[in-house]
Amino acid sequence: MTTVQQITSEVNQKSKINSVENTKKVLNAFLDTIQQKLVQGESINFKGYFTLKRTSTKPKGSKHCNKHEKSLNDYKQANKGKGISAFAKSAKFRGLVKETRSCKECQSKKQQLIKSAKLTNRVSFKVSPGF
Repeated sequence: MTTVQQITSEVNQKSKINSVENTKKVLNAFLDTIQQKLVQGESINFKGYFTLKRTSTKPKGSKHCNKHEKSLNDYKQANKGKGISAFAKSAKFRGLVKETRSCKECQSKKQQLIKSAKLTNRVSFKVSPGF
């Protein structure tokens, strides 16, 4: 495992800073900033290298109000087994979706679901494909 001191010396050799102390300050500030952003729940993406993201719990419940949830379930039950074409080509289903998007109760319920998702202590680390 590589320590911060080893990384500092390698970065100092490759950079034009030419000062181990300045390189150490830059790396420490960099790591502190990453830690603060992860605590706040933001994801960090170094394009071409890796992505750090703090995981959160999945919200439970419906994202629609009771009225629209019932109408969507009724439509799904009526068209069970017909495949995706029953949804994609249906004017009735498109009307239901449009109606739920404009419904104030559905919008407030979605906002409550988003707020109910809590951040966990896990951080996911994904390496970029070209790395």
